[in-house]
Amino acid sequence: MNRNQPNDNPGAPQTAEGGQAQPSAAPPFDPRMLAAMYGLPEEDEIDLLEYWRILWKRKALILSISLLAAVVAAGISLTMPNIYKAEALLAPVSAGGSKGGGLSAALGGLGGLASLAGISMPGGGNVEENLAVLKSREFLWSFIKDEKLMPILFADAWDDAKHGWKEPDPDKQPTLWDGYRLFSESVLSASSDKKTGLITVAVEWKDPDIAAKWANTLVARLNRYLREKAIRQSHIKLKYLNDELARTAIEDQRKALFELISQEQKKAMLANTQKEFAFQVIDPAVTPDKKAKPKRSLIVILSTFVAGFLAVIGVFIQEGIRQRRLAEAENSSQPQPTK
Repeated sequence: MNRNQPNDNPGAPQTAEGGQAQPSAAPPFDPRMLAAMYGLPEEDEIDLLEYWRILWKRKALILSISLLAAVVAAGISLTMPNIYKAEALLAPVSAGGSKGGGLSAALGGLGGLASLAGISMPGGGNVEENLAVLKSREFLWSFIKDEKLMPILFADAWDDAKHGWKEPDPDKQPTLWDGYRLFSESVLSASSDKKTGLITVAVEWKDPDIAAKWANTLVARLNRYLREKAIRQSHIKLKYLNDELARTAIEDQRKALFELISQEQKKAMLANTQKEFAFQVIDPAVTPDKKAKPKRSLIVILSTFVAGFLAVIGVFIQEGIRQRRLAEAENSSQPQPTK
């Protein structure tokens, strides 16, 4: 740099060699200093140690609430009746055979006639529909009435001495609708294993012997109900096919009708002779030796944890309110500046 060159900024501080001095770096900004200078409140920080001190100070209250909840939950769970679960394992019964394709080819253009008659080709039954029948209102109403289950389902409302309901008002007595809702929602369940295709029918009740009896009876009644329904439908279809045969003179159509009649007669024969019509019993229900619910230990543990968590939340809320009141009292005790 040329020393004789004039300085562009004569007011700037000069170094010993005549050069312009570099500005010094500004000190770092500290918000706590600003808060101290102007009386501003500092930002709240999470102090885990302070939280622990609060919990330790109120540990007796938290433990007492948790222990009380455990005792109450244990007492309530002991009043719950034991529920036993009896299960029957079933396999869907299929009509089997590979005659459907040959019969369809023999029918030729008479497929519409078979549809009108309600004829279905041999094959497995519709498992979903059969399970829907199991939990249908008509089927369960019949089961409840035939087995006289209303006094058992609503034992608290039944008077054994009088053999009648305790409530004299008929409008307040349990109805079949009440029995159907209770049985279908809380007592009976059915599930299907998609991998194996096996069906599990389960009955849950307070008496293990009754639970096993109901499960086996339901399966037997379902097979009988579906078998009788198939027999009635076969009679209707055979009547229709015989009427069509009497009105038809074309040899090809008569041959196809004979095939349909023969097929329907086979189905009717199977329905009349096959006891396990829709479901084959792989493993019948037996009296369970262990209860399914209530899980009393789990109820007590969950109740204890929930009560302890709520107690901790309550302690923090109470401590926050206390500190806020102390801060308000301290601010109100300070002298106000005069104008």
